[in-house]
Amino acid sequence: MVDRVLVAVVGTGSIGMRHLGVLNSVVSVQPVAIPKRAERIFMLQDLGYMAVHNIEEARKIGTRLCVIASDTAEHMRDGVTAMENGMDVLVEKPLSVNVKEAKCLMEAATKLGRNVFVGCVLRFSKSINLFREMLGEIGMIHAIRIECQSYLPDWRPSRPHDKSYSGRSVEGGVLRDLIHEIDYAGWIFGWPTALQACVKNIGRLEIMSDETADLFWEIYGGGMVSMRLDYLSKPTRRRMIACGERGTLEWDGVTNTVGIHRDGEMKQQQLIQGRNDIFAEQMEVFLKSCDGDCDTRLATGVEGVKALAVCDAAWRATQSNRKEQVMYK
Repeated sequence: MVDRVLVAVVGTGSIGMRHLGVLNSVVSVQPVAIPKRAERIFMLQDLGYMAVHNIEEARKIGTRLCVIASDTAEHMRDGVTAMENGMDVLVEKPLSVNVKEAKCLMEAATKLGRNVFVGCVLRFSKSINLFREMLGEIGMIHAIRIECQSYLPDWRPSRPHDKSYSGRSVEGGVLRDLIHEIDYAGWIFGWPTALQACVKNIGRLEIMSDETADLFWEIYGGGMVSMRLDYLSKPTRRRMIACGERGTLEWDGVTNTVGIHRDGEMKQQQLIQGRNDIFAEQMEVFLKSCDGDCDTRLATGVEGVKALAVCDAAWRATQSNRKEQVMYK
């Protein structure tokens, strides 16, 4: 009988519990919960999970892999601690609160010889991968529109939105919360060298973090990306539209559909995939990647730094009211 691989999950909020549930469904894996509040250990054990007090305790029982699902402000500390204890890590997005901390985390990974990946799970969406595969069908691209808009108070109705991490200026806001869009834009179209942006808190939600963000940059070949992110809109919208010389390609992340408009015809395809299925596929690739397998759908720590560099450039561009270079190094 093959021993089960121990995978720790630091943080047992909503996203941590999702990771634990997904890991629990993998026959070859034994999840190990590490809650931030010690009193949650008994609740987790009642649910059937192995639970320990800290990363060091998880290491003593043989844990080699770790998912960091704590609050964003704790990602660097938790990630470095896990790596110091000999673990490769998958850090929930964003990698950290800013580029400076993210680079410190990556420097620690290099020094300790550990692997770092980022939980940008939308890369494992079947529909977004179909969109990526079909881009060649519309020829040279001249315009890309990306939108992710929803109403923050509806995210977790049982919890005041102004008390959540999303509303905190240090670790929340649409740029960090919706960094999936920045990540997949860089993954699909290439990372920008410079950008313009307007990031604002217009006072609608009574939170301290940014409520809206508009970003603009040029891709290789002269095409332009425009991106709209906000916490203010109903109904929820998540979509990407690419306009090319031979047609238009659309992705709807809410309905998981891809449509192509070409030669006067519109063809559309819907791909069925549950949210847990996406997380499970990401986890499977994470387990294999730590053994040396390479899958570009799994965001690397380096790409996590790049996504935060785009965020930093957007904040600078807002303050300067002009185009700013993206400082990746």
